[in-house]
Amino acid sequence: MLGLSLGEKLRNWFVEEEPAATSPSARGVVTHDADIERMRDLERRLKALLSQPQLLSAGRIHMLNFDSLRASLGSSWDELRDRVHSSADRIISRQIGDKDVQFRSGDGEYIIVFATLSRAAASLVCAKIAEELYRLFLGDPKLADITVSTAVGAVDGKLMFEHASVADLLSAVEQTVETRGPAERAGGPAAPPASAAIGAEEARRLKLSQLEMAQIGTMYRPLWDVGRQVISTYMCTPVRRFPDGTSVEGMMALSAITEPQQLAKVDIDTLADTVEILDELFRNKFRLMVSVPVCFETLAARRSRQEYLAICQSVPDYLRPFLVFEFLRFPAGVPNGRMSELVNEVRPFCRWTFMRVECRQQSFASLSGTGLTGLTTMIASDRGTEARIMEDMNSFVAAAERASLKTCIVGITSTSLAVAARAAGATLIAGDRIGRAGEIPQHMLRFGWQDLFLREAVR
Repeated sequence: MLGLSLGEKLRNWFVEEEPAATSPSARGVVTHDADIERMRDLERRLKALLSQPQLLSAGRIHMLNFDSLRASLGSSWDELRDRVHSSADRIISRQIGDKDVQFRSGDGEYIIVFATLSRAAASLVCAKIAEELYRLFLGDPKLADITVSTAVGAVDGKLMFEHASVADLLSAVEQTVETRGPAERAGGPAAPPASAAIGAEEARRLKLSQLEMAQIGTMYRPLWDVGRQVISTYMCTPVRRFPDGTSVEGMMALSAITEPQQLAKVDIDTLADTVEILDELFRNKFRLMVSVPVCFETLAARRSRQEYLAICQSVPDYLRPFLVFEFLRFPAGVPNGRMSELVNEVRPFCRWTFMRVECRQQSFASLSGTGLTGLTTMIASDRGTEARIMEDMNSFVAAAERASLKTCIVGITSTSLAVAARAAGATLIAGDRIGRAGEIPQHMLRFGWQDLFLREAVR
């Protein structure tokens, strides 16, 4: 049974034929136990769906074929094939529901069986999947050349499909929305737009694939204590790496995570990994401080806060003076009492507490007395707007000082910005001009202005 392709099984189930046995030599590869179990699970789920007699008539079986993408990529297809399949799996998994089933039936061909969606809604989902995948690899594809196929019957053991272009499907949605507009303005009952057809039966959720979760790691960026002229602290910052080798860090690295549980997992893993690294360095006679990020969502929810604090409580006493917590994604206008409560939850386990804020915020009076040690801000790395950035740094430091808070400015990419940050009165500064982020934090280092200028001369 498992020797047949799932596409053949699907066709056989529809015509109620017993599949013929396939010789072991025809399989070409040895199927591992895990793969067998995965296929059996997929088979069970498919059978459960295929037991519904209305499946074909309801238009819930769709096929996506990426032949035109392969043709557009030309000789690059062989090199990009695995990336295309990986991206397609990720996009499809994110778009379909938990009860839906998808599998690859050929090279660049996928079959999706929807559990509940209507034909129109399922076709729209498929159109969105194809559009996203093609834009990812081609930039601005010709949507008229991309087709979505819907199974409408079975003849002689073969599924029969009707085809529609992605351009036509998306255009039909736009026309439906336009025709509903006058009726709504006339005071008639409000009808949901066609683009909401998916969410009408199952709420749309953003799902971050395990592949992308694995690409979110951490790096350690040196912080320069300008007044003491020493690099004593390393900022642990989330880093998200992309397949083309580029990366983003800090808040941007976390922007793709919308599920609080996933965000909490990243925070907890980051804290645990950092403490373990710090402990190892400490035992090797290294002395340094490490700043660890934690998001508002993690501390605001009771369950994730308890899990996070459980890790904090296990931090040895001898390491706590070397920990700094940096609060990320705290929304503006958090009540003073609530802010104090969350800050004081982690204060017993660290030396300092900082919070990431916007550089152009004019007042931090509401944060005074909450237990925060200081504020962190990120500036843009644009040499063309350095004069404005310098003014923003002056205002930021002045506003923080009025609230009796230290300041940390991240994003210093030039000597002129470093000098301006020092002149503004910043406590700590970081950026590629001070030192690039590394995999492991380093020992405390004396670092004066002469060292900064010498480093520039070497560069």
